[in-house]
Amino acid sequence: MDRLTTALGAAAELLLRALHLQALWVIGTLAGGVILGWAPATMAAADAARWAERGERITLRNAARVWRSTFWRSQITLGPPALLLVLAAGALTAADAPLAARLPAGLASIALLAAMVHIPLVDLRHRVPARAVLARAALLALAQAHTTALLGAVLVLWGAILLSLPGLIPFLGAGVALLVSQHLVGRTLDRNEELLASEARERPEATTRPKGAADAGFRRAVPRAPAHPAPVPRP
Repeated sequence: MDRLTTALGAAAELLLRALHLQALWVIGTLAGGVILGWAPATMAAADAARWAERGERITLRNAARVWRSTFWRSQITLGPPALLLVLAAGALTAADAPLAARLPAGLASIALLAAMVHIPLVDLRHRVPARAVLARAALLALAQAHTTALLGAVLVLWGAILLSLPGLIPFLGAGVALLVSQHLVGRTLDRNEELLASEARERPEATTRPKGAADAGFRRAVPRAPAHPAPVPRP
């Protein structure tokens, strides 16, 4: 009975968190006129999810601060890959598209989506030039391919649920996706840091990555970017 009560409490907490994230994302998207608003809204919601996982409260004031501070930068980091994803998806679903065009469009869509779900946390946790965020996110998605595959499967399942129950879209559509993405991408970033630290201990004298396909560091961990200072509890 105690386990059931605990599980129900945890589920209720996650549901409430997803509702909060959805509300933040919708408000931020509308505040920027949808086209310019969805990217900073995604950054603000991802930051809120990150704090919530640490036990902090989700507040509109802090979300608004992140929204404002990432408004123009997010147009560079999230805007172009989103446009490319839309174009690739359009080519994939076009009724008269030949098979020779569908295959690369499908692969491009998968690669862009995998990179895009990593972009918010990569940008929030590391000091990376805006033009390099997409490349670093793609490398991280590839380096932790098993977690990326799990994330993709969960998002596909959630998309199928939304298609069968479209009434959930206004209330949980983006919130659940952001919650799951933040959790799994956060694990990817943490694991990447652990791998880099382990490799640094094993090869303290190495200053450059060896060439060749056998280099485990290249296949498993992405070189560390300067990290933002560790967050402190917010008032």
